[in-house]
Amino acid sequence: MNQMEFEKAFSTDEQCLNYLSQLRYENGFTCPKCNHDQYWINNRGLIVCKICKYQQSATAGTIFHKSRIPLTLLFRVLWYIVVQKNGVSASSIQRMLGLKKYSTAWTWLHKFRRLMTLPNREKLSGIVEVDETLIGGKHSGKRGRGAQGKILVIIAIEKQGRKTGRVRLATIQDATKKSINHFIIDNIERGSVVITDGWVGYNDLTRMKYIRQIEDKKIKLDDELILPNVHRVASLLKRWLLGTHQSYVSQDKLDYYLDEFSFRYNRRTSKSRGSIFYTLIKQAIVHESINNTDIVNDSKIEIILDE
Repeated sequence: MNQMEFEKAFSTDEQCLNYLSQLRYENGFTCPKCNHDQYWINNRGLIVCKICKYQQSATAGTIFHKSRIPLTLLFRVLWYIVVQKNGVSASSIQRMLGLKKYSTAWTWLHKFRRLMTLPNREKLSGIVEVDETLIGGKHSGKRGRGAQGKILVIIAIEKQGRKTGRVRLATIQDATKKSINHFIIDNIERGSVVITDGWVGYNDLTRMKYIRQIEDKKIKLDDELILPNVHRVASLLKRWLLGTHQSYVSQDKLDYYLDEFSFRYNRRTSKSRGSIFYTLIKQAIVHESINNTDIVNDSKIEIILDE
Protein backbone atom coordinates (compact mmCIF):
# COMPACT_ATOMS: atom_id res chain seq x y z
CA MET A 1 0.00 0.00 0.00
CA ASN A 2 1.29 3.45 -0.92
CA GLN A 3 0.09 6.91 0.14
CA MET A 4 -2.44 7.24 -2.68
CA GLU A 5 -3.90 3.82 -1.98
CA PHE A 6 -4.15 4.62 1.71
CA GLU A 7 -5.99 7.90 1.07
CA LYS A 8 -8.41 6.18 -1.28
CA ALA A 9 -9.11 3.29 1.10
CA PHE A 10 -9.64 5.40 4.25
CA SER A 11 -11.01 8.75 3.18
CA THR A 12 -14.18 8.48 5.29
CA ASP A 13 -15.04 7.29 8.78
CA GLU A 14 -17.42 4.78 7.24
CA GLN A 15 -14.57 3.19 5.28
CA CYS A 16 -12.44 3.00 8.42
CA LEU A 17 -15.26 1.50 10.46
CA ASN A 18 -16.03 -1.07 7.77
CA TYR A 19 -12.37 -2.05 7.65
CA LEU A 20 -12.31 -2.54 11.42
CA SER A 21 -15.51 -4.61 11.18
CA GLN A 22 -14.04 -6.85 8.49
CA LEU A 23 -10.92 -7.51 10.55
CA ARG A 24 -12.69 -7.90 13.88
CA TYR A 25 -15.38 -10.24 12.58
CA GLU A 26 -13.41 -12.05 9.89
CA ASN A 27 -14.41 -15.32 11.56
CA GLY A 28 -18.01 -14.21 11.99
CA PHE A 29 -19.96 -12.18 14.54
CA THR A 30 -21.27 -13.64 17.78
CA CYS A 31 -23.57 -11.54 19.92
CA PRO A 32 -21.93 -11.06 23.35
CA LYS A 33 -25.40 -11.04 24.95
CA CYS A 34 -27.27 -13.97 23.40
CA ASN A 35 -24.50 -15.76 21.41
CA HIS A 36 -26.42 -15.70 18.12
CA ASP A 37 -24.58 -14.92 14.89
CA GLN A 38 -27.32 -13.19 12.89
CA TYR A 39 -26.98 -9.43 12.58
CA TRP A 40 -27.50 -6.36 10.45
CA ILE A 41 -25.73 -2.96 10.30
CA ASN A 42 -27.78 0.15 10.98
CA ASN A 43 -27.30 3.64 9.49
CA ARG A 44 -24.91 4.59 12.31
CA GLY A 45 -22.55 1.74 11.44
CA LEU A 46 -23.54 -0.28 14.51
CA ILE A 47 -23.88 -4.04 14.37
CA VAL A 48 -27.36 -5.06 15.57
CA CYS A 49 -28.15 -8.60 16.67
CA LYS A 50 -31.28 -9.82 14.85
CA ILE A 51 -32.37 -11.88 17.85
CA CYS A 52 -31.96 -9.66 20.92
CA LYS A 53 -31.35 -6.32 19.14
CA TYR A 54 -28.09 -5.78 21.06
CA GLN A 55 -26.02 -3.06 19.39
CA GLN A 56 -22.25 -2.99 19.20
CA SER A 57 -19.73 -0.80 17.42
CA ALA A 58 -16.68 -2.32 15.76
CA THR A 59 -14.61 0.00 17.97
CA ALA A 60 -16.17 -1.16 21.27
CA GLY A 61 -13.58 -2.57 23.64
CA THR A 62 -10.71 -1.74 21.25
CA ILE A 63 -8.08 0.93 21.53
CA PHE A 64 -10.46 3.22 19.58
CA HIS A 65 -13.21 2.77 22.18
CA LYS A 66 -15.24 5.96 22.79
CA SER A 67 -12.75 8.13 20.93
CA ARG A 68 -13.99 11.62 20.09
CA ILE A 69 -11.44 11.93 17.31
CA PRO A 70 -12.64 10.79 13.86
CA LEU A 71 -11.30 7.42 12.75
CA THR A 72 -9.95 9.01 9.58
CA LEU A 73 -7.59 11.14 11.67
CA LEU A 74 -6.51 8.26 13.88
CA PHE A 75 -5.86 6.05 10.85
CA ARG A 76 -3.71 8.85 9.40
CA VAL A 77 -1.72 9.08 12.63
CA LEU A 78 -1.07 5.35 12.59
CA TRP A 79 -0.15 5.44 8.90
CA TYR A 80 2.17 8.41 9.51
CA ILE A 81 3.87 6.49 12.32
CA VAL A 82 4.42 3.56 9.96
CA VAL A 83 5.76 5.42 6.92
CA GLN A 84 8.16 7.70 8.77
CA LYS A 85 11.49 5.90 8.99
CA ASN A 86 12.54 7.56 12.24
CA GLY A 87 9.11 7.81 13.82
CA VAL A 88 7.17 10.92 14.73
CA SER A 89 6.89 13.24 17.69
CA ALA A 90 3.68 14.44 19.31
CA SER A 91 4.33 17.99 18.12
CA SER A 92 4.55 16.85 14.47
CA ILE A 93 1.27 14.94 14.85
CA GLN A 94 -0.35 17.99 16.39
CA ARG A 95 0.74 20.16 13.43
CA MET A 96 -0.20 17.59 10.80
CA LEU A 97 -3.73 17.07 12.11
CA GLY A 98 -4.32 20.61 13.29
CA LEU A 99 -5.07 19.49 16.84
CA LYS A 100 -5.59 22.24 19.41
CA LYS A 101 -3.98 20.35 22.27
CA TYR A 102 -0.49 18.86 22.31
CA SER A 103 -1.68 16.46 25.01
CA THR A 104 -4.14 14.84 22.57
CA ALA A 105 -1.38 13.96 20.11
CA TRP A 106 0.94 12.84 22.93
CA THR A 107 -1.73 10.59 24.46
CA TRP A 108 -2.60 8.89 21.17
CA LEU A 109 1.04 8.29 20.30
CA HIS A 110 1.43 6.52 23.63
CA LYS A 111 -1.69 4.48 22.97
CA PHE A 112 -0.30 3.38 19.63
CA ARG A 113 3.11 2.55 21.16
CA ARG A 114 1.30 0.00 23.32
CA LEU A 115 0.45 -1.88 20.11
CA MET A 116 4.10 -2.42 19.24
CA THR A 117 4.75 -5.31 21.61
CA LEU A 118 3.12 -8.25 19.89
CA PRO A 119 1.64 -11.02 22.08
CA ASN A 120 3.37 -14.40 22.02
CA ARG A 121 6.34 -13.02 20.10
CA GLU A 122 9.26 -15.40 19.71
CA LYS A 123 12.23 -14.95 21.98
CA LEU A 124 15.67 -14.12 20.61
CA SER A 125 17.78 -17.17 19.85
CA GLY A 126 21.06 -18.36 18.37
CA ILE A 127 23.93 -16.03 19.22
CA VAL A 128 22.86 -12.98 21.21
CA GLU A 129 24.92 -10.03 22.42
CA VAL A 130 23.79 -8.46 25.70
CA ASP A 131 24.96 -5.35 27.50
CA GLU A 132 23.62 -2.24 29.18
CA THR A 133 23.76 1.43 28.27
CA LEU A 134 22.95 4.60 30.17
CA ILE A 135 20.35 6.99 28.81
CA GLY A 136 21.28 10.53 29.80
CA GLY A 137 24.16 12.93 29.33
CA LYS A 138 26.90 14.11 31.59
CA HIS A 139 26.02 14.29 35.27
CA SER A 140 28.18 14.79 38.30
CA GLY A 141 28.45 12.00 40.85
CA LYS A 142 28.80 8.26 40.57
CA ARG A 143 29.95 6.82 37.25
CA GLY A 144 29.56 3.43 35.58
CA ARG A 145 26.66 0.97 35.69
CA GLY A 146 25.08 2.73 38.68
CA ALA A 147 25.57 6.32 37.47
CA GLN A 148 23.29 8.78 39.21
CA GLY A 149 20.74 10.80 37.27
CA LYS A 150 20.68 8.35 34.37
CA ILE A 151 18.44 5.50 33.24
CA LEU A 152 19.90 2.03 32.77
CA VAL A 153 18.75 0.23 29.61
CA ILE A 154 19.64 -3.37 28.80
CA ILE A 155 19.98 -4.40 25.16
CA ALA A 156 19.96 -7.85 23.56
CA ILE A 157 20.52 -8.32 19.84
CA GLU A 158 20.86 -11.40 17.67
CA LYS A 159 24.16 -11.80 15.86
CA GLN A 160 23.85 -13.35 12.41
CA GLY A 161 27.33 -13.44 10.93
CA ARG A 162 28.21 -9.89 9.97
CA LYS A 163 24.58 -8.87 10.19
CA THR A 164 22.16 -8.48 13.07
CA GLY A 165 18.71 -9.92 13.63
CA ARG A 166 16.06 -8.89 16.13
CA VAL A 167 16.56 -6.68 19.14
CA ARG A 168 14.99 -6.34 22.60
CA LEU A 169 15.40 -3.41 24.98
CA ALA A 170 14.10 -2.61 28.45
CA THR A 171 14.85 -0.35 31.38
CA ILE A 172 16.18 -2.08 34.47
CA GLN A 173 16.44 -0.77 38.00
CA ASP A 174 20.08 -1.82 38.38
CA ALA A 175 22.68 -4.17 36.92
CA THR A 176 22.31 -6.85 39.57
CA LYS A 177 21.80 -10.52 38.79
CA LYS A 178 18.12 -10.29 39.73
CA SER A 179 17.35 -7.51 37.22
CA ILE A 180 19.48 -9.00 34.44
CA ASN A 181 18.21 -12.56 34.92
CA HIS A 182 14.61 -11.41 34.64
CA PHE A 183 15.31 -9.71 31.30
CA ILE A 184 17.32 -12.65 29.94
CA ILE A 185 14.64 -15.23 30.78
CA ASP A 186 11.85 -13.11 29.31
CA ASN A 187 13.62 -12.35 26.04
CA ILE A 188 16.14 -15.07 25.13
CA GLU A 189 15.56 -18.77 24.48
CA ARG A 190 17.40 -21.13 26.82
CA GLY A 191 20.30 -22.86 25.10
CA SER A 192 21.26 -19.73 23.17
CA VAL A 193 24.82 -18.44 23.15
CA VAL A 194 24.85 -15.19 25.11
CA ILE A 195 27.86 -12.93 24.61
CA THR A 196 28.55 -10.52 27.49
CA ASP A 197 31.43 -8.70 29.10
CA GLY A 198 32.84 -9.94 32.40
CA TRP A 199 30.30 -8.22 34.64
CA VAL A 200 29.23 -10.37 37.60
CA GLY A 201 25.58 -9.59 36.92
CA TYR A 202 25.72 -12.22 34.14
CA ASN A 203 27.23 -14.98 36.28
CA ASP A 204 23.96 -16.95 36.50
CA LEU A 205 23.69 -17.53 32.74
CA THR A 206 25.23 -20.99 32.76
CA ARG A 207 23.09 -22.07 35.70
CA MET A 208 20.00 -20.87 33.77
CA LYS A 209 20.99 -23.14 30.83
CA TYR A 210 22.48 -20.50 28.56
CA ILE A 211 25.91 -20.77 26.94
CA ARG A 212 27.84 -17.73 28.11
CA GLN A 213 30.68 -16.33 26.03
CA ILE A 214 32.70 -13.55 27.68
CA GLU A 215 34.33 -10.75 25.72
CA ASP A 216 37.44 -9.74 27.68
CA LYS A 217 38.06 -6.01 27.86
CA LYS A 218 41.60 -6.60 29.09
CA ILE A 219 42.75 -7.77 25.66
CA LYS A 220 40.84 -5.13 23.70
CA LEU A 221 41.71 -1.50 24.18
CA ASP A 222 38.73 -0.01 22.37
CA ASP A 223 35.39 -0.52 24.16
CA GLU A 224 33.63 -0.30 20.79
CA LEU A 225 35.24 -3.64 19.89
CA ILE A 226 33.50 -5.18 22.88
CA LEU A 227 29.96 -6.22 21.89
CA PRO A 228 29.96 -3.95 18.79
CA ASN A 229 26.37 -4.71 17.80
CA VAL A 230 25.01 -3.65 21.18
CA HIS A 231 27.08 -0.45 21.01
CA ARG A 232 25.68 0.25 17.55
CA VAL A 233 22.10 -0.20 18.73
CA ALA A 234 22.73 1.99 21.79
CA SER A 235 24.08 4.73 19.53
CA LEU A 236 21.08 4.48 17.18
CA LEU A 237 18.69 4.59 20.13
CA LYS A 238 20.23 7.76 21.56
CA ARG A 239 20.27 9.47 18.16
CA TRP A 240 16.62 8.52 17.67
CA LEU A 241 15.56 9.91 21.05
CA LEU A 242 17.55 13.06 20.42
CA GLY A 243 16.51 13.57 16.80
CA THR A 244 12.84 12.55 16.82
CA HIS A 245 11.84 13.40 20.37
CA GLN A 246 14.41 16.10 21.19
CA SER A 247 15.18 14.10 24.34
CA TYR A 248 11.85 14.95 25.99
CA VAL A 249 10.83 11.58 27.36
CA SER A 250 8.72 10.64 30.36
CA GLN A 251 10.92 8.49 32.54
CA ASP A 252 8.05 6.21 33.57
CA LYS A 253 7.18 5.68 29.90
CA LEU A 254 10.64 5.14 28.47
CA ASP A 255 9.92 1.42 28.02
CA TYR A 256 7.19 2.30 25.51
CA TYR A 257 9.69 4.34 23.49
CA LEU A 258 12.02 1.35 23.63
CA ASP A 259 9.19 -0.86 22.35
CA GLU A 260 8.71 1.49 19.40
CA PHE A 261 12.44 1.53 18.66
CA SER A 262 12.54 -2.29 18.75
CA PHE A 263 9.43 -2.55 16.56
CA ARG A 264 11.02 -0.29 13.95
CA TYR A 265 14.45 -1.91 14.10
CA ASN A 266 13.03 -5.41 13.73
CA ARG A 267 11.13 -4.32 10.61
CA ARG A 268 13.86 -2.17 9.11
CA THR A 269 14.14 -4.35 6.00
CA SER A 270 10.40 -4.59 5.35
CA LYS A 271 9.38 -3.16 2.00
CA SER A 272 5.66 -3.23 2.73
CA ARG A 273 4.39 -0.36 4.86
CA GLY A 274 0.89 -1.70 4.29
CA SER A 275 1.63 -4.98 6.06
CA ILE A 276 3.05 -3.11 9.07
CA PHE A 277 -0.04 -0.88 9.16
CA TYR A 278 -2.21 -4.02 9.01
CA THR A 279 -0.26 -5.54 11.92
CA LEU A 280 -0.86 -2.49 14.11
CA ILE A 281 -4.55 -2.21 13.18
CA LYS A 282 -5.01 -5.88 14.10
CA GLN A 283 -3.32 -5.16 17.40
CA ALA A 284 -5.58 -2.13 17.91
CA ILE A 285 -8.62 -4.38 17.60
CA VAL A 286 -7.52 -7.03 20.08
CA HIS A 287 -5.90 -4.62 22.52
CA GLU A 288 -8.13 -3.60 25.38
CA SER A 289 -9.33 -0.01 25.55
CA ILE A 290 -7.10 2.43 27.40
CA ASN A 291 -8.32 5.38 29.43
CA ASN A 292 -6.50 8.64 28.87
CA THR A 293 -6.04 8.97 32.61
CA ASP A 294 -4.04 5.75 32.58
CA ILE A 295 -1.53 7.35 30.24
CA VAL A 296 -1.30 11.01 31.20
CA ASN A 297 1.34 11.67 33.80
CA ASP A 298 2.61 15.12 34.62
CA SER A 299 5.93 13.90 36.02
CA LYS A 300 7.93 14.52 32.86
CA ILE A 301 11.70 14.67 32.85
CA GLU A 302 14.06 15.95 30.21
CA ILE A 303 16.78 13.49 29.28
CA ILE A 304 19.79 15.38 27.94
CA LEU A 305 21.81 13.16 25.63
CA ASP A 306 25.44 13.50 24.69
CA GLU A 307 25.92 14.51 21.09
